[in-house]
Amino acid sequence: MTRSWKSLTRNAKKVCMADFFWNLGRTFPHAILTIFLMRQGCTLTQLAVLQSIYMVVAMLTEFPSGVWADVFSRKLIYLLSLVVLFLSYLSIGFFSNNFTVLCVSYALYGLSVSLKSGTLEAEVILELSQSEEHIKEYSIISSYLLSISSIMGGLIGSFLYPYLYENIYIISLFLFSTAFFFALSCSFGGKRAVSQSGRHSLYKEIVEGLSIIRGSKALCCILGLLAVSMLFTQPFFQYWQVLYQNSNVPEQYFGLIYILFQLCSVIGTAIYGRLKARNQQSIVILAIIPVIYGMISLFPWVSLVALPLSVITFYVYGMHLDVLQKQHAPPRHISSFLSLSGTIQNIASIASLFIMASCINKIGIKWAYFIVFILFALSAGILQLLLNGIIAQDIERQETELLC
Repeated sequence: MTRSWKSLTRNAKKVCMADFFWNLGRTFPHAILTIFLMRQGCTLTQLAVLQSIYMVVAMLTEFPSGVWADVFSRKLIYLLSLVVLFLSYLSIGFFSNNFTVLCVSYALYGLSVSLKSGTLEAEVILELSQSEEHIKEYSIISSYLLSISSIMGGLIGSFLYPYLYENIYIISLFLFSTAFFFALSCSFGGKRAVSQSGRHSLYKEIVEGLSIIRGSKALCCILGLLAVSMLFTQPFFQYWQVLYQNSNVPEQYFGLIYILFQLCSVIGTAIYGRLKARNQQSIVILAIIPVIYGMISLFPWVSLVALPLSVITFYVYGMHLDVLQKQHAPPRHISSFLSLSGTIQNIASIASLFIMASCINKIGIKWAYFIVFILFALSAGILQLLLNGIIAQDIERQETELLC
């Protein structure tokens, strides 16, 4: 990891640190958030309303925010996202006894996440675009730091909450401020000219960006892969507690299990970093995921081990997909593309949760996981094969052009 860190540019290191402190501050209250809000008087129904507000706002604003970042300034939009998140956490921490304020806070939270999407990360990708290896190194380091910050945030936050209560949000605000100054110190070459045509320019950018994406078979395949990946991630994140609860695992161990799943991300990233990743190998990795879960789950209790092993394998493929996305993103509309991929994943997340819920009702939680993992592996395998063929054709065409 040290060697990879040294290979990054100064801006890439600053963006990694900004994202580290952003995620650390964001996850600091996560382990106790439900308990905290219920202590403030929220009902379970109100908690569901708040989560819905967050998801709807994030979904509706993510793609437009990416276009704004392409047209205006990615750094400015990133800093704005931190300011909005600061206001959101300030309201949640100290005015959460008012449900109306909470609704506004969660709307701001969703807006801050969508504003951040495809901003400084896009600038780093453009800066490193001359070397595919450097993009891979950046993706690995970024994944490590986000996983570590999630683990630290969950552990430290849950430990300090009994002593600090709502004052725990002061720590989050301090961490957001640290992230702000790291981002502010970034200096990417060139200033983006803002068109005087305003609204017309923004509309033109949206149309042009979408036409470029539609016209590229590789980009369409990558967006499809990101969408079907939700068949794994959403059922895993939303229902793992149900699986462990049905296996009679005491709930007091769920915090520890949450940390272990965060470590799965670190392990998967480490495995990917050691692989000489090729597109053909990704097909094998995809096939392994349902095989691991299916074979081990034939035995009682072993499904509890099968899920973490499948998660590790998924993170290996997930890193490969993340690098593919960054390598093939269109340079001029990179923020729009990254934000559009986030929007598509949000929509696919809703569909995957309905599929998982339907499977649970019919065959139970353990085998529902097996079915959605098979659906994910088959869908992703087909799209990956198509993408491999497209990439091979592009390479062959480029080599022919060079010879000519």
